[in-house]
Amino acid sequence: MTKTPIDAVTWVAAFDGGKALIWRNEGFDDQPNLILVETLGIENPPDHDQGEDKPGRFPDPTHGRSSVSQTDYHQLTKERFVDEVVEHLNKACAAKKFDRLVVMAPDKALGEARKQFSDALADVVIEDAVDVVHEPVDKIEKRVVAKLSG
Repeated sequence: MTKTPIDAVTWVAAFDGGKALIWRNEGFDDQPNLILVETLGIENPPDHDQGEDKPGRFPDPTHGRSSVSQTDYHQLTKERFVDEVVEHLNKACAAKKFDRLVVMAPDKALGEARKQFSDALADVVIEDAVDVVHEPVDKIEKRVVAKLSG
């Protein structure tokens, strides 16, 4: 990441596989004041409520028939949601709505997100592998201070 100017616009995005919160920092690096810009979310019922079919089977010349693993629709929906959040952030970065972005997400979601970062977004992102989407804003602001000062 390049040196960020003192008047840089900082966004903070916290997400997991079903909810995303995006804030704009109206304060300073050492005293953030996060203002909610957007909330994204999805309905994602348990896998057993989404898929009813049994896994498929196919002929196997050595063993007769082999099964195909069952699709985990719940997990697939989480991954698609993360992709949509990152697409939204990529577009905001391309529109120059922020100069840097602090991303807070659990390891699995962050790994999925990282694969989708545009080059421009990857250049301005600061990652924190934590699950904070349900934490109060004041705790997230403290995490922002730690990430921006470190």
